[in-house]
Amino acid sequence: MKTIKFKFPSIRKVKLPTIHLAKPNWVKSLFRTKIFDLLRRPVAGERRAVGLDIGTRYIKMVQLKKRIGGYTLEKYGLVELLPEIIVDREFMDRGALIENIRKIVESSGIDERKVSAVICGKNVISKKLLIKVPKKKKEYAGVIQSLAKENIPFDLKEVVIDTRKLKQEGENLELLLVGAKNEILYPLIDILKEVDLIPYTVDIMPFVLQSAYQKYIDKEGTYILINIGFEHILIVIIKDGYYFLDEEIPLGTRTFIEEIQRVCGVGADIAVKVLYGEKIKDVKEENVSKAIETTLKRIFSRLDRLLAEVHEYKTIVIGGGGAGISNIPEAFSKQFNTRCEVANPFTDIDCPKGMPAAPHLFDIAIGLAIDKLENTGVNLLPQEERVEERNKILQTLDQGLIFYSGVGSVVILGLVVYGLTCKQHRIEREIKDMTAQQEALTDKVKEVKELMDKEKDITIKVKVIQDLSKHKYERVKLLDEVNRLLPAYTWLVALNEKFADTVGIKILLRGITTSNFAVSDFMKNLETSAYFTDVQLIYTQRGEIGGTKTTDFEIQAQFKE
Repeated sequence: MKTIKFKFPSIRKVKLPTIHLAKPNWVKSLFRTKIFDLLRRPVAGERRAVGLDIGTRYIKMVQLKKRIGGYTLEKYGLVELLPEIIVDREFMDRGALIENIRKIVESSGIDERKVSAVICGKNVISKKLLIKVPKKKKEYAGVIQSLAKENIPFDLKEVVIDTRKLKQEGENLELLLVGAKNEILYPLIDILKEVDLIPYTVDIMPFVLQSAYQKYIDKEGTYILINIGFEHILIVIIKDGYYFLDEEIPLGTRTFIEEIQRVCGVGADIAVKVLYGEKIKDVKEENVSKAIETTLKRIFSRLDRLLAEVHEYKTIVIGGGGAGISNIPEAFSKQFNTRCEVANPFTDIDCPKGMPAAPHLFDIAIGLAIDKLENTGVNLLPQEERVEERNKILQTLDQGLIFYSGVGSVVILGLVVYGLTCKQHRIEREIKDMTAQQEALTDKVKEVKELMDKEKDITIKVKVIQDLSKHKYERVKLLDEVNRLLPAYTWLVALNEKFADTVGIKILLRGITTSNFAVSDFMKNLETSAYFTDVQLIYTQRGEIGGTKTTDFEIQAQFKE
Protein backbone atom coordinates (compact mmCIF):
# COMPACT_ATOMS: atom_id res chain seq x y z
CA MET A 1 0.00 0.00 0.00
CA LYS A 2 1.22 3.48 -0.79
CA THR A 3 2.44 5.36 2.27
CA ILE A 4 0.81 8.75 2.85
CA LYS A 5 3.21 11.32 4.28
CA PHE A 6 1.56 14.12 6.23
CA LYS A 7 3.46 17.33 5.53
CA PHE A 8 2.95 19.87 8.28
CA PRO A 9 3.97 23.50 7.86
CA SER A 10 7.73 23.80 7.52
CA ILE A 11 9.44 24.51 10.81
CA ARG A 12 13.11 25.38 11.33
CA LYS A 13 13.45 -7.66 33.27
CA VAL A 14 11.75 -9.66 36.82
CA LYS A 15 12.67 -6.68 38.89
CA LEU A 16 12.02 -5.51 42.40
CA PRO A 17 9.63 -2.57 42.78
CA THR A 18 11.38 0.77 42.67
CA ILE A 19 10.05 3.24 45.23
CA HIS A 20 11.56 6.68 45.71
CA LEU A 21 10.66 8.64 48.77
CA ALA A 22 11.22 12.30 49.44
CA LYS A 23 12.55 11.72 52.97
CA PRO A 24 13.27 14.80 55.04
CA ASN A 25 16.96 15.63 55.11
CA TRP A 26 18.37 18.92 56.31
CA VAL A 27 21.30 18.77 53.87
CA LYS A 28 18.99 18.24 50.88
CA SER A 29 16.66 20.94 52.15
CA LEU A 30 19.58 23.32 52.34
CA PHE A 31 20.55 22.60 48.75
CA ARG A 32 16.99 23.17 47.60
CA THR A 33 16.86 26.72 48.96
CA LYS A 34 17.34 29.53 46.50
CA ILE A 35 20.02 31.20 48.63
CA PHE A 36 22.26 28.18 48.79
CA ASP A 37 21.65 27.46 45.12
CA LEU A 38 22.91 30.94 44.24
CA LEU A 39 25.94 30.58 46.53
CA ARG A 40 27.03 27.24 45.19
CA ARG A 41 26.37 27.69 41.47
CA PRO A 42 29.44 29.82 40.65
CA VAL A 43 31.47 27.10 42.33
CA ALA A 44 29.64 24.01 41.17
CA GLY A 45 29.43 25.19 37.56
CA GLU A 46 26.47 25.24 35.21
CA ARG A 47 24.18 22.24 34.95
CA ARG A 48 22.67 20.91 31.76
CA ALA A 49 19.73 18.69 30.93
CA VAL A 50 18.32 17.19 27.75
CA GLY A 51 14.61 16.54 27.16
CA LEU A 52 13.63 14.05 24.45
CA ASP A 53 9.99 13.94 23.36
CA ILE A 54 9.19 11.03 21.02
CA GLY A 55 5.80 11.86 19.55
CA THR A 56 3.67 10.19 16.89
CA ARG A 57 4.48 12.80 14.21
CA TYR A 58 7.64 14.50 15.48
CA ILE A 59 10.67 13.86 17.66
CA LYS A 60 11.68 16.97 19.61
CA MET A 61 14.90 17.41 21.58
CA VAL A 62 16.28 20.34 23.59
CA GLN A 63 19.40 20.94 25.67
CA LEU A 64 18.97 23.49 28.48
CA LYS A 65 21.60 25.03 30.71
CA LYS A 66 20.64 26.26 34.15
CA ARG A 67 22.00 29.67 34.99
CA ILE A 68 21.45 32.21 37.71
CA GLY A 69 17.88 33.41 37.38
CA GLY A 70 16.73 31.03 34.68
CA TYR A 71 17.70 28.80 31.78
CA THR A 72 19.51 29.07 28.45
CA LEU A 73 18.56 27.13 25.34
CA GLU A 74 21.85 25.76 24.03
CA LYS A 75 20.68 23.44 21.25
CA TYR A 76 17.52 21.93 19.89
CA GLY A 77 16.32 19.70 17.07
CA LEU A 78 13.15 18.46 15.42
CA VAL A 79 12.54 15.67 12.92
CA GLU A 80 9.29 14.56 11.29
CA LEU A 81 8.36 10.85 11.37
CA LEU A 82 6.70 8.97 8.56
CA PRO A 83 3.26 7.51 9.33
CA GLU A 84 3.10 4.06 10.93
CA ILE A 85 6.54 4.30 12.62
CA ILE A 86 4.60 4.95 15.84
CA VAL A 87 0.92 3.99 16.06
CA ASP A 88 -1.04 4.59 19.28
CA ARG A 89 2.32 5.05 21.09
CA GLU A 90 3.59 1.62 20.01
CA PHE A 91 6.93 1.41 18.19
CA MET A 92 5.87 -0.31 14.94
CA ASP A 93 9.17 0.26 13.11
CA ARG A 94 11.96 0.17 15.67
CA GLY A 95 14.76 0.51 13.12
CA ALA A 96 13.28 3.63 11.53
CA LEU A 97 12.70 5.20 14.95
CA ILE A 98 16.32 4.59 15.97
CA GLU A 99 17.58 6.16 12.75
CA ASN A 100 15.42 9.26 13.29
CA ILE A 101 16.64 9.71 16.88
CA ARG A 102 20.21 9.34 15.69
CA LYS A 103 19.46 11.91 12.98
CA ILE A 104 18.11 14.50 15.43
CA VAL A 105 21.08 14.03 17.79
CA GLU A 106 23.57 14.54 14.96
CA SER A 107 21.77 17.45 13.28
CA SER A 108 21.16 19.37 16.52
CA GLY A 109 24.71 18.94 17.80
CA ILE A 110 23.47 18.05 21.29
CA ASP A 111 26.48 16.68 23.16
CA GLU A 112 24.96 15.87 26.57
CA ARG A 113 24.32 12.11 26.54
CA LYS A 114 22.07 11.88 29.61
CA VAL A 115 18.48 12.37 28.48
CA SER A 116 15.06 12.55 30.10
CA ALA A 117 12.09 10.92 28.35
CA VAL A 118 8.36 10.62 29.07
CA ILE A 119 5.69 7.91 29.01
CA CYS A 120 1.97 8.57 29.12
CA GLY A 121 -1.57 7.37 28.54
CA LYS A 122 -2.49 3.76 29.19
CA ASN A 123 1.16 2.97 29.89
CA VAL A 124 1.02 4.84 33.23
CA ILE A 125 -0.94 3.99 36.38
CA SER A 126 -1.41 6.92 38.77
CA LYS A 127 -3.47 7.33 41.91
CA LYS A 128 -3.80 10.38 44.15
CA LEU A 129 -3.84 9.31 47.79
CA LEU A 130 -4.30 10.97 51.17
CA ILE A 131 -2.35 9.41 54.04
CA LYS A 132 -1.32 10.20 57.57
CA VAL A 133 2.30 11.21 57.92
CA PRO A 134 4.13 8.33 59.65
CA LYS A 135 5.55 9.15 63.06
CA LYS A 136 8.86 7.52 62.21
CA LYS A 137 10.75 8.05 58.98
CA LYS A 138 11.60 4.38 58.62
CA GLU A 139 7.87 3.54 58.52
CA TYR A 140 7.36 5.65 55.39
CA ALA A 141 8.68 3.05 52.94
CA GLY A 142 6.42 0.40 54.44
CA VAL A 143 3.37 2.65 54.06
CA ILE A 144 4.14 3.29 50.40
CA GLN A 145 4.75 -0.41 49.80
CA SER A 146 1.36 -1.21 51.30
CA LEU A 147 -0.36 1.48 49.23
CA ALA A 148 1.28 0.16 46.08
CA LYS A 149 -0.04 -3.36 46.73
CA GLU A 150 -3.54 -1.99 47.18
CA ASN A 151 -3.62 0.37 44.19
CA ILE A 152 -1.33 -1.11 41.52
CA PRO A 153 -3.21 -3.92 39.70
CA PHE A 154 -0.04 -5.83 38.84
CA ASP A 155 2.61 -7.88 40.58
CA LEU A 156 4.98 -5.31 42.09
CA LYS A 157 7.90 -7.27 40.68
CA GLU A 158 6.72 -6.31 37.21
CA VAL A 159 6.46 -2.54 37.76
CA VAL A 160 8.55 0.49 38.64
CA ILE A 161 6.94 2.75 41.21
CA ASP A 162 7.59 6.31 42.29
CA THR A 163 5.75 8.86 44.42
CA ARG A 164 5.40 12.62 44.26
CA LYS A 165 4.46 14.63 47.31
CA LEU A 166 1.75 17.13 46.34
CA LYS A 167 0.90 19.01 49.54
CA GLN A 168 0.74 18.54 53.29
CA GLU A 169 -1.69 20.00 55.79
CA GLY A 170 -0.88 19.05 59.35
CA GLU A 171 -0.68 15.25 59.58
CA ASN A 172 -2.43 14.76 56.25
CA LEU A 173 -0.15 14.20 53.27
CA GLU A 174 -1.48 14.18 49.71
CA LEU A 175 0.73 12.34 47.27
CA LEU A 176 0.58 10.83 43.81
CA LEU A 177 1.48 7.16 43.45
CA VAL A 178 2.76 6.38 39.93
CA GLY A 179 3.66 3.06 38.34
CA ALA A 180 4.63 1.65 34.94
CA LYS A 181 5.28 -1.91 33.81
CA ASN A 182 8.81 -3.01 32.93
CA GLU A 183 7.60 -4.29 29.56
CA ILE A 184 6.65 -0.71 28.64
CA LEU A 185 9.80 0.94 29.97
CA TYR A 186 12.50 -1.34 28.61
CA PRO A 187 11.70 -0.94 24.87
CA LEU A 188 12.15 2.83 25.32
CA ILE A 189 15.34 2.36 27.35
CA ASP A 190 16.81 -0.05 24.78
CA ILE A 191 16.11 2.37 21.92
CA LEU A 192 17.89 5.21 23.73
CA LYS A 193 20.89 3.00 24.41
CA GLU A 194 20.94 1.95 20.76
CA VAL A 195 21.80 5.56 19.80
CA ASP A 196 24.37 5.91 22.60
CA LEU A 197 22.11 7.99 24.84
CA ILE A 198 21.98 7.41 28.59
CA PRO A 199 18.44 7.23 30.04
CA TYR A 200 18.48 9.57 33.04
CA THR A 201 14.83 9.98 34.03
CA VAL A 202 11.47 8.71 32.75
CA ASP A 203 8.83 11.28 33.71
CA ILE A 204 5.04 11.51 33.25
CA MET A 205 3.09 14.09 31.25
CA PRO A 206 1.16 15.97 33.99
CA PHE A 207 4.31 17.11 35.81
CA VAL A 208 6.16 17.76 32.55
CA LEU A 209 3.40 20.08 31.31
CA GLN A 210 3.18 21.82 34.67
CA SER A 211 6.91 22.61 34.48
CA ALA A 212 6.71 23.72 30.84
CA TYR A 213 3.73 26.03 31.48
CA GLN A 214 4.80 27.24 34.95
CA LYS A 215 5.08 30.84 33.75
CA TYR A 216 1.33 30.82 33.02
CA ILE A 217 0.32 29.47 36.45
CA ASP A 218 -0.12 31.43 39.68
CA LYS A 219 -0.08 29.90 43.15
CA GLU A 220 -3.78 30.64 43.53
CA GLY A 221 -6.64 29.64 41.25
CA THR A 222 -7.36 26.80 38.86
CA TYR A 223 -5.64 26.46 35.48
CA ILE A 224 -6.39 24.09 32.60
CA LEU A 225 -3.36 22.81 30.66
CA ILE A 226 -4.16 21.18 27.31
CA ASN A 227 -1.65 19.41 25.08
CA ILE A 228 -3.11 18.62 21.63
CA GLY A 229 -1.07 15.78 20.18
CA PHE A 230 -1.48 13.96 16.88
CA GLU A 231 -3.57 11.08 18.29
CA HIS A 232 -4.45 12.17 21.84
CA ILE A 233 -5.30 15.26 23.87
CA LEU A 234 -4.09 15.48 27.46
CA ILE A 235 -5.89 17.75 29.93
CA VAL A 236 -4.13 18.60 33.21
CA ILE A 237 -5.84 20.63 35.93
CA ILE A 238 -3.64 22.61 38.33
CA LYS A 239 -5.32 23.97 41.45
CA ASP A 240 -3.60 26.48 43.74
CA GLY A 241 -0.22 25.54 42.29
CA TYR A 242 -0.66 21.78 42.79
CA TYR A 243 -1.58 18.97 40.45
CA PHE A 244 -5.29 18.24 40.80
CA LEU A 245 -6.18 15.67 38.12
CA ASP A 246 -5.58 14.75 34.48
CA GLU A 247 -7.39 12.92 31.71
CA GLU A 248 -6.56 11.86 28.18
CA ILE A 249 -9.06 11.70 25.31
CA PRO A 250 -8.46 9.74 22.07
CA LEU A 251 -8.82 12.76 19.77
CA GLY A 252 -6.10 14.89 18.25
CA THR A 253 -4.72 16.56 15.15
CA ARG A 254 -5.40 13.38 13.17
CA THR A 255 -9.13 13.79 13.97
CA PHE A 256 -9.16 17.28 12.39
CA ILE A 257 -7.33 16.02 9.29
CA GLU A 258 -9.68 13.09 8.74
CA GLU A 259 -12.77 15.29 9.18
CA ILE A 260 -11.46 17.79 6.61
CA GLN A 261 -10.79 14.92 4.20
CA ARG A 262 -14.34 13.69 4.67
CA VAL A 263 -16.05 17.05 4.33
CA CYS A 264 -13.89 18.56 1.59
CA GLY A 265 -13.07 15.36 -0.33
CA VAL A 266 -9.32 16.08 -0.40
CA GLY A 267 -6.21 14.08 0.34
CA ALA A 268 -4.32 14.09 3.63
CA ASP A 269 -1.59 16.48 2.40
CA ILE A 270 -4.12 19.12 1.37
CA ALA A 271 -6.12 18.62 4.58
CA VAL A 272 -3.03 19.36 6.67
CA LYS A 273 -2.28 22.56 4.78
CA VAL A 274 -5.78 24.02 5.07
CA LEU A 275 -5.97 22.94 8.72
CA TYR A 276 -3.07 25.28 9.51
CA GLY A 277 -4.54 28.20 7.57
CA GLU A 278 -3.11 27.79 4.08
CA LYS A 279 -5.57 28.69 1.31
CA ILE A 280 -5.90 26.06 -1.42
CA LYS A 281 -7.73 26.58 -4.69
CA ASP A 282 -10.96 24.57 -5.08
CA VAL A 283 -11.14 23.99 -1.30
CA LYS A 284 -13.92 26.06 0.19
CA GLU A 285 -13.03 27.83 3.42
CA GLU A 286 -16.56 27.33 4.77
CA ASN A 287 -16.16 23.56 4.40
CA VAL A 288 -12.84 23.67 6.24
CA SER A 289 -14.41 25.75 9.02
CA LYS A 290 -17.31 23.31 9.22
CA ALA A 291 -14.93 20.34 9.61
CA ILE A 292 -12.88 22.10 12.30
CA GLU A 293 -16.05 23.17 14.13
CA THR A 294 -17.42 19.59 14.05
CA THR A 295 -14.20 18.21 15.57
CA LEU A 296 -14.08 20.95 18.20
CA LYS A 297 -17.63 20.06 19.28
CA ARG A 298 -16.48 16.49 19.93
CA ILE A 299 -13.55 17.78 21.98
CA PHE A 300 -15.68 20.30 23.89
CA SER A 301 -18.26 17.65 24.84
CA ARG A 302 -15.49 15.59 26.48
CA LEU A 303 -14.02 18.65 28.18
CA ASP A 304 -17.40 19.73 29.56
CA ARG A 305 -17.68 16.49 31.53
CA LEU A 306 -14.16 16.82 32.91
CA LEU A 307 -14.37 20.51 33.77
CA ALA A 308 -17.63 19.92 35.64
CA GLU A 309 -15.40 18.92 38.57
CA VAL A 310 -13.95 22.45 38.78
CA HIS A 311 -16.25 25.44 38.98
CA GLU A 312 -13.97 28.35 38.13
CA TYR A 313 -10.71 28.47 36.24
CA LYS A 314 -8.56 31.44 35.33
CA THR A 315 -6.82 30.44 32.12
CA ILE A 316 -6.71 27.67 29.54
CA VAL A 317 -3.19 27.08 28.22
CA ILE A 318 -2.83 25.11 24.97
CA GLY A 319 0.30 23.46 23.61
CA GLY A 320 1.40 20.61 21.39
CA GLY A 321 1.21 20.33 17.60
CA GLY A 322 -2.51 21.11 17.55
CA ALA A 323 -1.94 24.52 19.15
CA GLY A 324 -1.04 25.83 15.69
CA ILE A 325 -4.48 25.07 14.21
CA SER A 326 -6.26 28.17 12.95
CA ASN A 327 -8.37 30.03 15.55
CA ILE A 328 -7.92 27.34 18.24
CA PRO A 329 -7.46 29.76 21.20
CA GLU A 330 -10.43 31.88 20.10
CA ALA A 331 -12.67 28.78 19.87
CA PHE A 332 -11.70 27.58 23.35
CA SER A 333 -12.08 31.06 24.84
CA LYS A 334 -15.55 31.47 23.37
CA GLN A 335 -16.71 27.99 24.41
CA PHE A 336 -15.58 28.22 28.03
CA ASN A 337 -15.87 32.00 28.48
CA THR A 338 -12.36 32.44 29.83
CA ARG A 339 -8.93 33.57 28.71
CA CYS A 340 -7.13 31.11 26.48
CA GLU A 341 -3.61 31.38 25.09
CA VAL A 342 -1.16 29.23 23.16
CA ALA A 343 1.82 28.31 25.30
CA ASN A 344 5.34 29.39 24.41
CA PRO A 345 7.65 27.37 26.66
CA PHE A 346 10.62 29.52 25.56
CA THR A 347 9.17 32.80 26.89
CA ASP A 348 11.43 33.00 29.97
CA ILE A 349 14.32 31.03 28.45
CA ASP A 350 17.33 32.81 27.01
CA CYS A 351 17.66 31.77 23.34
CA PRO A 352 20.96 33.23 22.01
CA LYS A 353 20.50 31.58 18.59
CA GLY A 354 16.76 32.19 18.41
CA MET A 355 13.80 30.02 19.37
CA PRO A 356 12.16 27.43 17.07
CA ALA A 357 9.58 28.58 14.52
CA ALA A 358 6.81 26.61 16.25
CA PRO A 359 7.69 26.82 19.96
CA HIS A 360 4.47 25.11 21.15
CA LEU A 361 5.77 21.83 19.68
CA PHE A 362 8.59 21.78 22.23
CA ASP A 363 6.56 22.05 25.45
CA ILE A 364 7.10 18.43 26.52
CA ALA A 365 10.83 18.46 25.74
CA ILE A 366 11.26 21.74 27.66
CA GLY A 367 9.24 20.40 30.61
CA LEU A 368 11.39 17.25 30.75
CA ALA A 369 14.61 19.26 30.88
CA ILE A 370 13.27 21.58 33.60
CA ASP A 371 11.96 18.66 35.68
CA LYS A 372 15.40 17.09 35.55
CA LEU A 373 17.19 20.32 36.50
CA GLU A 374 14.78 21.13 39.34
CA ASN A 375 13.99 17.55 40.43
CA THR A 376 10.26 18.32 40.32
CA GLY A 377 8.91 15.31 38.46
CA VAL A 378 8.92 11.58 39.06
CA ASN A 379 11.39 9.02 37.79
CA LEU A 380 10.14 5.65 36.54
CA LEU A 381 13.56 4.55 35.35
CA PRO A 382 14.32 1.07 36.80
CA GLN A 383 16.81 1.21 39.64
CA GLU A 384 19.48 -0.86 37.88
CA GLU A 385 19.38 1.52 34.88
CA ARG A 386 19.97 4.68 36.88
CA VAL A 387 23.07 6.81 36.57
CA GLU A 388 24.70 7.15 39.98
CA GLU A 389 25.13 10.77 41.03
CA ARG A 390 27.73 11.90 43.47
CA ASN A 391 26.67 13.59 46.63
CA LYS A 392 25.98 17.26 45.84
CA ILE A 393 28.32 18.53 48.54
CA LEU A 394 31.23 16.47 47.23
CA GLN A 395 30.38 17.51 43.69
CA THR A 396 30.44 21.15 44.71
CA LEU A 397 33.82 20.75 46.42
CA ASP A 398 35.22 18.89 43.43
CA GLN A 399 34.07 21.36 40.80
CA GLY A 400 34.89 24.38 42.93
CA LEU A 401 38.51 23.50 43.63
CA ILE A 402 39.74 27.02 42.93
CA PHE A 403 37.15 28.59 45.22
CA TYR A 404 38.14 26.26 48.05
CA SER A 405 41.88 26.35 47.34
CA GLY A 406 42.79 27.61 50.82
CA VAL A 407 40.89 24.90 52.63
CA GLY A 408 41.93 22.37 50.02
CA SER A 409 45.63 23.01 50.60
CA VAL A 410 45.34 22.19 54.28
CA VAL A 411 43.30 19.06 53.51
CA ILE A 412 45.83 17.91 50.89
CA LEU A 413 48.74 18.32 53.29
CA GLY A 414 46.93 16.26 55.88
CA LEU A 415 46.13 13.58 53.32
CA VAL A 416 49.76 13.40 52.21
CA VAL A 417 50.96 12.85 55.79
CA TYR A 418 48.27 10.29 56.40
CA GLY A 419 49.02 8.59 53.09
CA LEU A 420 52.71 8.15 53.89
CA THR A 421 51.97 6.45 57.19
CA CYS A 422 49.23 4.16 55.83
CA LYS A 423 50.52 3.50 52.31
CA GLN A 424 51.47 -0.12 52.84
CA HIS A 425 48.12 -1.08 54.40
CA ARG A 426 46.22 0.72 51.70
CA ILE A 427 48.08 -1.06 48.91
CA GLU A 428 47.45 -4.44 50.54
CA ARG A 429 43.75 -3.70 50.80
CA GLU A 430 43.63 -2.57 47.18
CA ILE A 431 45.34 -5.75 46.00
CA LYS A 432 42.86 -7.83 47.96
CA ASP A 433 39.89 -5.87 46.62
CA MET A 434 41.15 -6.06 43.04
CA THR A 435 41.58 -9.82 43.31
CA ALA A 436 38.01 -10.18 44.54
CA GLN A 437 36.75 -7.87 41.77
CA GLN A 438 38.61 -9.90 39.15
CA GLU A 439 36.90 -13.07 40.34
CA ALA A 440 33.51 -11.37 40.32
CA LEU A 441 34.09 -9.92 36.86
CA THR A 442 34.86 -13.35 35.44
CA ASP A 443 31.31 -14.43 36.26
CA LYS A 444 29.92 -11.14 34.99
CA VAL A 445 31.69 -11.54 31.64
CA LYS A 446 30.08 -14.96 31.27
CA GLU A 447 26.65 -13.49 32.12
CA VAL A 448 27.14 -10.67 29.63
CA LYS A 449 28.01 -13.15 26.87
CA GLU A 450 24.89 -15.16 27.64
CA LEU A 451 22.78 -11.97 27.58
CA MET A 452 24.30 -10.97 24.23
CA ASP A 453 23.41 -14.36 22.78
CA LYS A 454 19.85 -14.00 24.08
CA GLU A 455 19.66 -10.49 22.63
CA LYS A 456 20.63 -11.80 19.18
CA ASP A 457 17.94 -14.47 19.42
CA ILE A 458 15.32 -11.91 20.47
CA THR A 459 16.37 -9.56 17.62
CA ILE A 460 15.82 -12.35 15.10
CA LYS A 461 12.38 -13.11 16.53
CA VAL A 462 11.41 -9.42 16.51
CA LYS A 463 12.50 -9.18 12.87
CA VAL A 464 10.26 -12.12 11.98
CA ILE A 465 7.30 -10.48 13.77
CA GLN A 466 7.94 -7.17 11.99
CA ASP A 467 8.06 -8.90 8.61
CA LEU A 468 4.78 -10.70 9.34
CA SER A 469 3.00 -7.49 10.34
CA LYS A 470 4.56 -5.30 7.65
CA HIS A 471 1.51 -5.23 5.34
CA LYS A 472 -1.32 -5.64 7.80
CA TYR A 473 -2.60 -2.07 7.29
CA GLU A 474 -2.98 -2.28 3.49
CA ARG A 475 -6.39 -4.00 3.46
CA VAL A 476 -7.57 -1.69 6.24
CA LYS A 477 -6.65 1.34 4.11
CA LEU A 478 -8.48 -0.20 1.12
CA LEU A 479 -11.71 -0.61 3.09
CA ASP A 480 -11.39 2.86 4.61
CA GLU A 481 -10.88 4.51 1.22
CA VAL A 482 -13.84 2.66 -0.38
CA ASN A 483 -16.08 3.65 2.54
CA ARG A 484 -15.00 7.30 2.23
CA LEU A 485 -15.74 7.40 -1.52
CA LEU A 486 -19.14 5.65 -1.36
CA PRO A 487 -22.00 8.11 -2.26
CA ALA A 488 -25.12 8.51 -0.17
CA TYR A 489 -27.89 5.90 -0.54
CA THR A 490 -25.44 3.43 -2.01
CA TRP A 491 -24.61 0.09 -0.39
CA LEU A 492 -21.95 -2.51 -1.12
CA VAL A 493 -23.04 -6.15 -1.01
CA ALA A 494 -19.64 -7.62 -1.92
CA LEU A 495 -16.01 -6.63 -2.21
CA ASN A 496 -13.94 -9.38 -3.82
CA GLU A 497 -10.19 -9.38 -4.25
CA LYS A 498 -9.49 -10.95 -7.66
CA PHE A 499 -5.71 -11.00 -7.39
CA ALA A 500 -2.77 -9.02 -5.99
CA ASP A 501 0.52 -8.31 -7.73
CA THR A 502 3.36 -5.80 -7.59
CA VAL A 503 1.13 -3.11 -9.08
CA GLY A 504 -1.64 -3.44 -6.52
CA ILE A 505 -4.86 -5.29 -5.76
CA LYS A 506 -7.52 -5.93 -8.39
CA ILE A 507 -10.92 -5.69 -6.70
CA LEU A 508 -14.53 -6.28 -7.75
CA LEU A 509 -17.23 -4.15 -6.09
CA ARG A 510 -20.90 -5.19 -6.24
CA GLY A 511 -23.58 -2.94 -4.80
CA ILE A 512 -27.09 -1.53 -4.84
CA THR A 513 -28.20 2.08 -5.19
CA THR A 514 -31.38 4.01 -5.88
CA SER A 515 -30.09 5.94 -8.88
CA ASN A 516 -27.85 5.52 -11.91
CA PHE A 517 -26.39 8.89 -11.00
CA ALA A 518 -25.04 7.40 -7.77
CA VAL A 519 -23.21 4.73 -9.79
CA SER A 520 -21.68 7.48 -11.93
CA ASP A 521 -20.69 9.48 -8.81
CA PHE A 522 -19.10 6.41 -7.24
CA MET A 523 -17.02 5.72 -10.37
CA LYS A 524 -16.00 9.38 -10.53
CA ASN A 525 -14.90 9.30 -6.86
CA LEU A 526 -12.84 6.17 -7.50
CA GLU A 527 -11.20 7.68 -10.59
CA THR A 528 -10.23 10.90 -8.76
CA SER A 529 -8.85 9.01 -5.76
CA ALA A 530 -5.08 8.69 -5.50
CA TYR A 531 -5.46 4.98 -4.71
CA PHE A 532 -7.60 3.61 -7.57
CA THR A 533 -6.89 3.20 -11.28
CA ASP A 534 -8.40 1.31 -14.19
CA VAL A 535 -11.98 1.83 -12.95
CA GLN A 536 -14.44 -0.10 -15.16
CA LEU A 537 -18.20 -0.56 -15.02
CA ILE A 538 -18.98 -4.28 -15.55
CA TYR A 539 -22.77 -4.00 -15.60
CA THR A 540 -25.83 -2.22 -14.18
CA GLN A 541 -29.25 -3.81 -13.80
CA ARG A 542 -32.58 -2.44 -12.65
CA GLY A 543 -34.23 -4.14 -9.71
CA GLU A 544 -36.75 -3.60 -6.95
CA ILE A 545 -36.63 -3.99 -3.15
CA GLY A 546 -39.79 -3.61 -1.07
CA GLY A 547 -41.52 -1.61 -3.78
CA THR A 548 -38.54 0.73 -4.30
CA LYS A 549 -36.80 0.72 -7.66
CA THR A 550 -33.07 0.04 -7.36
CA THR A 551 -30.02 -0.34 -9.57
CA ASP A 552 -27.60 -3.23 -9.11
CA PHE A 553 -24.08 -2.57 -10.31
CA GLU A 554 -20.66 -4.14 -10.51
CA ILE A 555 -17.41 -2.14 -10.78
CA GLN A 556 -13.86 -3.35 -11.26
CA ALA A 557 -10.86 -1.27 -10.15
CA GLN A 558 -7.16 -1.47 -9.35
CA PHE A 559 -6.09 -0.48 -5.78
CA LYS A 560 -2.50 0.77 -5.79
CA GLU A 561 -0.33 -0.30 -2.86
